Amino acid sequence: MDAMARDTAPHEPIRSFATASWHAELLPRQPYEIRYTARKTSIGYAFDSQSGTHAFASDRICPFRARAHTLAVVPQGCDVYSRSNSGGEYLTLTPCTDTLPGTRQLTDTPDEPATRAAHALRALLLAGSPIDPLAFEHHATLLAERSRAPVGEPPSAMARWMTPQRLRWIAEIVEARLETGLTVAELAHALDLSPDFLCRAFKAAIGQTPHAYIAEQRLARARALIRAGERDLSAVAYAAGFSSHAHMTTVFQQRLGLTPREFRAALR
Repeated sequence: MDAMARDTAPHEPIRSFATASWHAELLPRQPYEIRYTARKTSIGYAFDSQSGTHAFASDRICPFRARAHTLAVVPQGCDVYSRSNSGGEYLTLTPCTDTLPGTRQLTDTPDEPATRAAHALRALLLAGSPIDPLAFEHHATLLAERSRAPVGEPPSAMARWMTPQRLRWIAEIVEARLETGLTVAELAHALDLSPDFLCRAFKAAIGQTPHAYIAEQRLARARALIRAGERDLSAVAYAAGFSSHAHMTTVFQQRLGLTPREFRAALR
């Protein structure tokens, strides 16, 4: 894939790893524009929601908004064009030998087993070498299996209530108030909802709780500050909404598999 970044801000590198069976790439959150023809069927997993314009197996370019924590499958030979001014962290997985039979192509439905496998692969790639090939292939195979799983039931009424516009509102509120240590109760109050309703509707639509979503956004901001060169990790923690450096370290280890110091060292 040929990607063209559209700004000069510092970005994380593309991380990749391959065995005889699978090749994975972890694409950082950054603006992009790509056009390619898929040489093999590949699986994509979105860690973040993304929006922009794309053309999929067609010359017609149209707007898109992809939910976070969802799978997409690009069939072999498919022409793809995609552009986003913000992008999002994205994992691609391609077989090195055989094709992927029986994949379900596209889905906008969160899949918890796929999420667990994708997050495990992300942790391995972020940690850098040496990567255990056996662990890598285990999680890659699990993710591939989820791409062949039958699509689940249609979205519930609770999930449908969480419209794209409401999800954008949530994203904007979290982004604006992240540094204040935003809580789910405060987020629900800003939307004039009960915390219980927000949690149930958000989980039904996105496949993760608001707590997990806010933690992911804190991680994203902390990673951006670290790669921008911020040396004081306590300052990074407070700017990203963590209660302390220790709290940030715990979340980094739980979700990324490494500490902030190890993450900074891996960028070098």
